[in-house]
Amino acid sequence: MSARERVSALRDQLAAHPYGLLAGEFIRFRADPNDDLVAGVVRSVVAEGEDGCDVFRQALSEEEANTLRVLAMRRTLLGRRQSSLGSLYEGLDALSLLPTPEDVPWDSWLKGALFVARSLGGDLELTERRFNELGGPLRARGAVAFEAMNRVDSLDQCHLIEVTTDHGVGFVETLVFRGKPTVAFFGAPRQADHRIDYQPTTNLAQLATSLADALDASGKVVTGPIGQDQLAASSFGQTASGSYLSVAGCLSFVADHAVGSLTAFVAELDDADSFAEAANATDEQFAASDGLRLILLSPQPSFDEEYDTMIDAHEFGDFAHAALLEPTSI
Repeated sequence: MSARERVSALRDQLAAHPYGLLAGEFIRFRADPNDDLVAGVVRSVVAEGEDGCDVFRQALSEEEANTLRVLAMRRTLLGRRQSSLGSLYEGLDALSLLPTPEDVPWDSWLKGALFVARSLGGDLELTERRFNELGGPLRARGAVAFEAMNRVDSLDQCHLIEVTTDHGVGFVETLVFRGKPTVAFFGAPRQADHRIDYQPTTNLAQLATSLADALDASGKVVTGPIGQDQLAASSFGQTASGSYLSVAGCLSFVADHAVGSLTAFVAELDDADSFAEAANATDEQFAASDGLRLILLSPQPSFDEEYDTMIDAHEFGDFAHAALLEPTSI
């Protein structure tokens, strides 16, 4: 079999094993059978050298590129959890195989992997050399990312916040809305990026996982990945102005039911009790609070003609109250 045929077979293997939705869960991080298989594909492609890497990346579909990206994220977190440079380097190799610079999460996961590797004693100069050998069209942008590590002193500068729950160490990837030119011509000043902070004084991640795990255990719903979010002011009637509430932190996940879905928001904010009362003024939503922390269960509108009712959020109110009773201090 020729090198091109070997690389083509590896791409087919990658295409046959896409990750599921829960693989993108970095707070309740769980083992996934695809990890070792996809990592094996990456190792085999890298063994084909620079030319083999170029052939491989040129044939990748968007879904296949996403599979590599998810592996890189998962290997980054695994490397942090196990203090494993090997896992981190596998993640960086996966990123080096992506087709274009736009496919790489430079400012978050790549820098995050480099930060963790450096904290474990990894040599970033050797890491950059390997990335350049494999990275093809990514080299120029990669040089910028590696040079920027001289100014990265904490993981949160990589838009990753480390949290700890009963699932172990996890990451919250913070939301960043990229700025755009203020006027439509080349060289115009750029608006600053808007980052949504995550700085709760309580272990909000544990509260979210306690709620999500309890909902899963009930068998009534299936929950999706937990991630950072914002609380829309419209959920609280006339209590709040503007588009979103000011919060110390907010996480959310979707819970799917046979007749619909609801979004569970878990947030820390001042006067949470007043906002819970305002949210409960509507029949569709359910909210619970303990003065500082708020849980809001909000049904998603259904566009399925087979169902004329939305999921009843109040059915899950006891789970919200129980989660708030659990200790979640940092």
